[in-house]
Amino acid sequence: MTDRMRTAAEGAVLCGILIALALAVTSGPVSRGRVRPGGRVLIVADDKEPMDTLAEALREKGRYHVKYVEPKALPRDLRDYAAVFMYIHGRMTRPVEKALVAYATGGGRLVILHHGIASARVRNPDWLRLTGIHIAPRNHPKYPWKVLGNTTHTLVNLQPRHYITSHNVTYDRTVEYVSSDAPSLAGSYPALDMKNTEVFLNQHFTDGRAKTVLFGFLARDAAGRTIMQDRSGWYKPAGRGWVFYLQPGHRAADFKNAAYCQIILNCLSWRPGMPPADTPARVRER
Repeated sequence: MTDRMRTAAEGAVLCGILIALALAVTSGPVSRGRVRPGGRVLIVADDKEPMDTLAEALREKGRYHVKYVEPKALPRDLRDYAAVFMYIHGRMTRPVEKALVAYATGGGRLVILHHGIASARVRNPDWLRLTGIHIAPRNHPKYPWKVLGNTTHTLVNLQPRHYITSHNVTYDRTVEYVSSDAPSLAGSYPALDMKNTEVFLNQHFTDGRAKTVLFGFLARDAAGRTIMQDRSGWYKPAGRGWVFYLQPGHRAADFKNAAYCQIILNCLSWRPGMPPADTPARVRER
């Protein structure tokens, strides 16, 4: 083989390697960084009205291209989407479950809202494994699954300097809150109220400290007892991607809350390694 032929062959090999690397990089969603404005976002849901409200905020405030599909129309391959929102209340079929789990673990940014983690998910063990959640039966002796309806969901910011909880977010007030990670002492935290909505009690964590917990909730049951649990918002790594969960969102009105919509947008623009905010989250002056 002449030197010219050898050089050409080596060049062809190098070119092939570079193309393979490029394909490997672009074959899945890029979620280790942030989702940039203009990115493609998918909402898979079985309740369109609340998600229409969310989609409007994502388009207008975030400048994202948003597509809505019902679960039965979910594509098997979701790699074209920079983020996927899951808002399925009823039955989630095995193909839908597999597609969403594969998307997250393959490098996607999966944002689960409200009843995406609720009692119907006991039929989806891979989903509960992905999220690190156990749903106890309603007759559990100590921590049964329970829904508080027609109540105020007070979203409590447990990490006031975190980007997701603080960037462009203004809270209604501060509240005294005792973490459910006992033993804990009461502290004063920024909070916002969503009225006439739902709160889920007793979402059991099964993955130790894998989650970064961002929000707790404060609610009152029918007997007037105050309940506080560190379960209103968190995120965790999942394979090469990320899973986020925000519990508020039972009604369309919840997604009209400007502060809550900004928190959702922050889940898309947050990236790993971001330093804490220089100043804590803002609280509206009274």
